Amino acid sequence: MRILQLNLNPCEAAQDLLYQKIWEQHIDIAILCEQYKNIYGKSWVSDVSGKAVVWACDSQAIQVSEYYIALRLGWAKINVVYIFSCYAYPSIIIEHFANLLDRIVLEASCHMRAIIAGDFNAWATEWGSRLTNRRGEVLLEAFAEMSDMLLMNTETNPTFTRAGRSSIIDLTFVSGRLHRIATWKVCGFYTNSDYHAILITLDTPTRKNSSRWRTNSWNTKTFDGAAFSLMLEDECELRGSAKEKARTLTSFISRACDAAMTRSRPGKHHS
Repeated sequence: MRILQLNLNPCEAAQDLLYQKIWEQHIDIAILCEQYKNIYGKSWVSDVSGKAVVWACDSQAIQVSEYYIALRLGWAKINVVYIFSCYAYPSIIIEHFANLLDRIVLEASCHMRAIIAGDFNAWATEWGSRLTNRRGEVLLEAFAEMSDMLLMNTETNPTFTRAGRSSIIDLTFVSGRLHRIATWKVCGFYTNSDYHAILITLDTPTRKNSSRWRTNSWNTKTFDGAAFSLMLEDECELRGSAKEKARTLTSFISRACDAAMTRSRPGKHHS
């Protein structure tokens, strides 16, 4: 699973370029802040302010979603992962910033596989800033309550650059179960925004085996026809070369099978 995180700043050209990059980089999910405009549909979850988005952009199915009117926060469950997109604007007062973090902690603490990403406009030496400001302190204190959430910002590369000044204000946190299979990097490609794109890759078994269709992968005795039909109701958009289309279609059907059947245990054969 390939996830792109980006603040669009909010710029029409940046959002137009985003569509191209999602296709070029084979992105499955986009976590966005300050989008130029919303894409209305069941694959796009945005808070009402239009500042925080989770977008299932490659035939991923959103099972559950939510947003909060008073907070720059939206989240969605995609496959087995809960993804939280948040935006803390620069002038937000510390009390409202703390309320945003409290809501994130309350929601994310319930899930074993979660990603929290966004533009927090906070500084702390823990993620490469020169100093720790009050927002950074509040964020660290709040997220300390989630002992399983780990910071993915492992580079000192800035995530924001403007007029020769740079900072690290876009952060990504993942739960322990995802941290073991996750990689994180600041991308160097052009975004037409003051912000740099971040790529998070989850090396999931589904992606590893997407090109290898194994008839013994699922226990057909557990097949749930209603669940299978429900998953197939989602639209599967095929783009790119024939190989890319085949990979997308295989992944789409594989997720439907996962929803309808349990996986067989490898290495067990019966005569």
